[in-house]
Amino acid sequence: MPNSSTSSPADGVADRSDINRTETTASPEQQHGPNQKAGVAGAAAKDGKEKSKIAKLWGKLDLDVGTVLMMMKAALPPAIALAMYEADSVAQTYSTLGYLVAIMSILGFCIMPRAKFLQTMTFNVISCCIGAAVGLLMVWSGVQARLHTMTAPKAYNSSQSAVCAIWLFFQIWIVNTLKAKFPQFAFPTIIYAIFVNVAATYGPQFTTTAQAESFIKRLLETFLTGFAIASGVSLFIIPVTCRKVVMKEFTGYITALRSGLQAHRAYLQSLETTDMFGRVATWTADDRKKPKKKRKVEIESLKGVLAAITALHGKLHGDLPFAKREVAYGKLGPEDLSEISKHLRAIMIPMTGLCSLVDIFGRFSELNGWEDESDGDNDESETDELRKKTVSDWNQIMTSVHEPFGNIIQVMDQGLEHVMLRLQLAKPPKKKKKKSSGAVDPEAKGDLVQPGDKGFADYLDSQSSIFYQGKEVALREWVESKGIKLAPGFFEHSDKAVYDEPEEIRLQRYPTHQRNQRQLYLLLYMEFLLYSISQAILAFVRFADEHDLSVLKSRLILPGKRRFRKWVMGVFKVEDTSNDDSATVSGMNGNNTVIYMGEAYKAQKNPEHLPPENVFEKIGDWLRVIPGFLRSAESAFGLRCACATMSIAIVAFLADTQRFFIEQRLVWAMIMVAISMTPTAGQSVFSFILRIVGTIIAMVVAFLMWYIPDQKTAGIIVFLWLFVALGFYVPLKQPKFLVTGLISVVTATLIVGYELEVRKIGRQLATSNGQPYYAIYLLGPYRLATVVGGLAVAFIWTFFPYPISEHSALRQTLGGALYLSANFYSIIHETVMARIRGDEGAESDESPQMAKLAKTRNKVFAKQMLLIEGLNMYQGFLKWEFPVGGKFPKKEYETIIKCVTNIVNYTSLLAYASKTFTDPLLTCNADPNAAQWFQDFRKIISSANITSHEITSMLALLSSSITSGQPLPPYLTAPQSYKLSQRLEMEDRDILSIRHVAEPGYAAFAVIQISTRCIHGDLEKLLL
Repeated sequence: MPNSSTSSPADGVADRSDINRTETTASPEQQHGPNQKAGVAGAAAKDGKEKSKIAKLWGKLDLDVGTVLMMMKAALPPAIALAMYEADSVAQTYSTLGYLVAIMSILGFCIMPRAKFLQTMTFNVISCCIGAAVGLLMVWSGVQARLHTMTAPKAYNSSQSAVCAIWLFFQIWIVNTLKAKFPQFAFPTIIYAIFVNVAATYGPQFTTTAQAESFIKRLLETFLTGFAIASGVSLFIIPVTCRKVVMKEFTGYITALRSGLQAHRAYLQSLETTDMFGRVATWTADDRKKPKKKRKVEIESLKGVLAAITALHGKLHGDLPFAKREVAYGKLGPEDLSEISKHLRAIMIPMTGLCSLVDIFGRFSELNGWEDESDGDNDESETDELRKKTVSDWNQIMTSVHEPFGNIIQVMDQGLEHVMLRLQLAKPPKKKKKKSSGAVDPEAKGDLVQPGDKGFADYLDSQSSIFYQGKEVALREWVESKGIKLAPGFFEHSDKAVYDEPEEIRLQRYPTHQRNQRQLYLLLYMEFLLYSISQAILAFVRFADEHDLSVLKSRLILPGKRRFRKWVMGVFKVEDTSNDDSATVSGMNGNNTVIYMGEAYKAQKNPEHLPPENVFEKIGDWLRVIPGFLRSAESAFGLRCACATMSIAIVAFLADTQRFFIEQRLVWAMIMVAISMTPTAGQSVFSFILRIVGTIIAMVVAFLMWYIPDQKTAGIIVFLWLFVALGFYVPLKQPKFLVTGLISVVTATLIVGYELEVRKIGRQLATSNGQPYYAIYLLGPYRLATVVGGLAVAFIWTFFPYPISEHSALRQTLGGALYLSANFYSIIHETVMARIRGDEGAESDESPQMAKLAKTRNKVFAKQMLLIEGLNMYQGFLKWEFPVGGKFPKKEYETIIKCVTNIVNYTSLLAYASKTFTDPLLTCNADPNAAQWFQDFRKIISSANITSHEITSMLALLSSSITSGQPLPPYLTAPQSYKLSQRLEMEDRDILSIRHVAEPGYAAFAVIQISTRCIHGDLEKLLL
């Protein structure tokens, strides 16, 4: 995962955290713009200087010092390998395989973080050694076949070629089946395939066992030398640990949360004056054209921040286990890293719910037919009048909460800054110089507490309490705006206090009552989530104070026996991988995400066999594993790769074409098949063309490397280092094009490395293996043709005999996301019902009864974040594709992805809000009336079934339908809406009266009511 250290969403934020930081007295908008890159632009504007063209290009490329260093580091192994080959002893050792050392050093991927690199390199070495052992058996078998069938000495022997071909087909099939089954074995399986391809195609030329042993030995030494160079560079030159990567992600996560707070502040303030139900009209230069409707800037900022937070959360899920396993010398242990992750998740969930305000207002707009702005022609219509009144009401509501909302957001932002200072994720602000030599006057500072001060946690706690108590003011203003007059001190003694409700309000129509109730619920929704965020940040601040890195001492951190054993046992388990994890199949593919759904997702009951009852039946079950393996999707992918490889390799095993294969170096076409075919998604026309373009660029770059330094060896190696460094920009910053970047870098190194090899050992020795010498201006086009041929074969076998397109992979991923949504909702259902019933141990996730549910819930939630990130990434990638046949239903898939995202967000809010029902301060309230109301409320709501297994069933059906492509059952309808408010009012009309609107349980109910209604709305959309 090379980009973890430099190109993750964290890095663009983390590496510029010092720029984004300002004095706390500056306005929040200046401190953090909604865009994570706004800090640079703000700094430039602050200085009053216009950025130069180089600076603009630097910003557009999203470059930073860390990325540039990693690019330079990635180019060192091939440069070292080629420079080392200039030594006579090295050239004599590796002979005609010298350039292969440079290729293997590139595939060693030295820029992965240390823990991932060591794991991947261990597997690389093991796979290489196994490949050498099996390869030696293969070529020995071929030699024996020659000796037993040879009638006269000939260069070609059909039996030997047939034996090598069979061995090659079998090995490529097996190794690619493993590649499809275990994403973490991406590089090891590629290394194995390259070793086998080279050994099998050269094997038919050997006439004695000694020749075969010598070749396999030199080939093994070549591979291991390349890996050794990559390991040395990785561990000793600009070393990057997984802990460092995770700490950068923490920095980026917190900074994104701070940006999210300021984006919410801007959006909430915009609701004071604008129409929240429509889009902004933007006119073109030609006023006669119809204006386009665009989202408001504040909404786009919210969407961008939410996407960044989601991406970081999913990425952290994959990187954190490696950081916890790492041996390190530091101050935070593995448990501390886990705690930080938990605190970030506790802040993220309510903030995601707050981001859903845009979606909720959009639903109100759809419900009333207000999708478009009023044109002014029918202003007197009832619909327009209702819309204007609703907008005016919300403008008034948001104006009344301007100050408390602004204050709590500012304090929460300072709380996150305090966390960054305590955990040393940001540098402390520079202290102002004293005007005189005298000490600072304490009275001048007053009671102002700044982030980083000792008493900041208490200050944040007091501000959060003030905000919570101040909500009564907003509620009073809202109630009185509806014409209801409340007595002074109404909320202190709401059970006894009186209020004046006019007759027309009591007799108002139900739709009007419903609209007013929705306004109240949404106001409580905002206040509840803001207060929840403040409490989560307060807990984070207290944790940071307890783990102040300026006080803690560094120590040797070991993973422990249990963690180490867990890592070893989990080596052969399917791992979740994100689309920017370059150490896995998902990263090699670039635009898909691999998520392990559990055995229940793929395992199906056999309708033809009952469970075995005796020994013979159990043996029979084991025998049926073989056909099950052969018909699996992983085996089918391995068979495709084997057929693609053999369609090229057959040229090496026929008498008339064997010499042609060797002379034209067609083995590199087979190697391109091994690198470019991935199981998680197929090829698109666009990616195929892009890889060809990348190869052409690599050939041109190879010419530049050779001729710019006037063909001087030292200059060529320097320019190779430079151009390879530039080439690694693609794997680092554009991981979705990783294969393209990898093929380009390998091709350029291949061309230049061969020419340097011939220059060193001479033409006579270089051509001793049957390959004629070509000058670079001829070798370049030949290599280009070979590589393009291999890519074309891989492309063909992706579509034949039936296509595995990227669209079908997207459909499968989307089906998996719906399956996880069903799983997630089922877990939340059990959690919510346990809390509402007041089951023993339900008050805390630490209790044995709830710990397992909490662990599973968090795990599934993180998987969903990874999947949603991958789906959104692919959604943006679709515009670059060339459709073959009918167009891809992009809008329909976008709608499904949006609905899945909403369902996950609102479901997580259900669990978050249900925590209120287990709060001991509510169940043991000093006010007996409030405690009695809460007990009655919980009793009634527990019988209302606010969650249902019907939704789980519906999501599972939708997942199965999308995954298999089969239609849903006829006459299928969405589960009925719960209508919680009506149910509760039918049980007890006073339970939701104005007397109780300030109760904490009432606000939690408002969140649950909105969330459940939105979930049902999304299910209805999915069934349309």
